[in-house]
Amino acid sequence: MIESSIKAKVLILYNKLFHYRIPVWNVLAEKCDLTVGYSIGNIPSNLAINFKIIFLPSYTLFNRFVIQKNNIRKLAKNYDVVIVYGDIAWLKYSTLPWFNHTKVVFHTLGVSASYKKGYDQNTQWDIVRKFFYSKANALVFYTQYPIIKYEKMGIERAKMFEAPNTVYVNPLKQSKNKNSILMIGTLYKEKGVQKLLDAYLKLKDHYKLPVLEIIGDGPDYNLIKEWILKYNMAELIHLNGAIYDFNIKAKFFASALACISPTQAGLSVLESMGNGVPFVTIKDAITGGEIFNIHNGIDGILMESISDLYNVLIEISKNPQKYVSMGEKALEYYKNNRTIYHMADGLFNAVQYAMKN
Repeated sequence: MIESSIKAKVLILYNKLFHYRIPVWNVLAEKCDLTVGYSIGNIPSNLAINFKIIFLPSYTLFNRFVIQKNNIRKLAKNYDVVIVYGDIAWLKYSTLPWFNHTKVVFHTLGVSASYKKGYDQNTQWDIVRKFFYSKANALVFYTQYPIIKYEKMGIERAKMFEAPNTVYVNPLKQSKNKNSILMIGTLYKEKGVQKLLDAYLKLKDHYKLPVLEIIGDGPDYNLIKEWILKYNMAELIHLNGAIYDFNIKAKFFASALACISPTQAGLSVLESMGNGVPFVTIKDAITGGEIFNIHNGIDGILMESISDLYNVLIEISKNPQKYVSMGEKALEYYKNNRTIYHMADGLFNAVQYAMKN
């Protein structure tokens, strides 16, 4: 739990009120007078929100830069510390350190990462990021990786903090008869959904495969639905659509032997580990750093190549207890290192540092 006698007045300037961020901010709000400003999307429903909210309308310039219509500098002066969404293209956010006496903390991935390019593959903006980051009072990253990177580039180590990227989970008691495999998240090509479907089709007549439960929506949803019908796979592959309710998802995780995402490793890594389910992906998967939480063969699987997917499915079918044991290790790692309290701790540590420096 977060411990401090300081009751800081804190403003978070973010892009969206992501449903998975709300629980983290609720924890932070226990020790701060917290307000969150957002510019995109709606307020998530069916979630307790224990902090104040401000909508900050914005417009896009040159299809890249985001500019809020409000006077952000004036708004920021009402707070002790401002935690800023770290995309430097959000100009009124990223330029706050130049124009304001309020303490500014950048909360950011710290490196380039996208569905098209791997983690830190594109380094052309590193010097620009360093220029902006050096002006902030403190920096908060999702992993240790950018801390090491920017320390080598000359940014003071003391001002950089890790708030490990994670999600809230509400795990149920694990089923004694785990009999499924999960794939969860937005359904798009880069996730490698089709590779998993093809593996199921090839192996189904030779092995007793666990049922594949797919949770999510996205560009490939209808393609997957048509594929399931075309190959008569409805009994073995269930397409459940998007599910955001933590309790409903927990039921799926409780009976899952593994969560597989062949070529992408995002926050579903943490959601799986927090629910006691090992995560399976390729070692060079598209990621925002979440893949660094997987310890290969201990609490998850990092495949050398996509062809290993067949061997993983066969192994799960033949030796499910191995994956149950890995799931127990995954849950232990999550509890000890990656709860929402760990993330909130990292943010609050940066707030405290910024107030003193």
